Amino acid sequence: MYYLASNEFWLGKLAGHQTYVPETSYYTQDGDEQYGGGFYRWSKKFKELTLERPYKIEELRIDPTKKRRALSQSTYNWPEARIALLVKV
Repeated sequence: MYYLASNEFWLGKLAGHQTYVPETSYYTQDGDEQYGGGFYRWSKKFKELTLERPYKIEELRIDPTKKRRALSQSTYNWPEARIALLVKV
């Protein structure tokens, strides 16, 4: 991410996010009580963004570009594209 006010880049990473599934109970037709939930699961929708400290352009280099495949989910679509990664020197 580029921060215009200070002319610096913030390096960020997207990591998996866990959501809590609330515990529930219900009764079957036979009268047996069943339980579900009460655990964490990996979210298919949300990611956690972690930002490192700001870097001047002199502290970074551009890695060779890579090809990103297209990704479509119910909430967003990312087209196929070439991406470049900024890495610390």
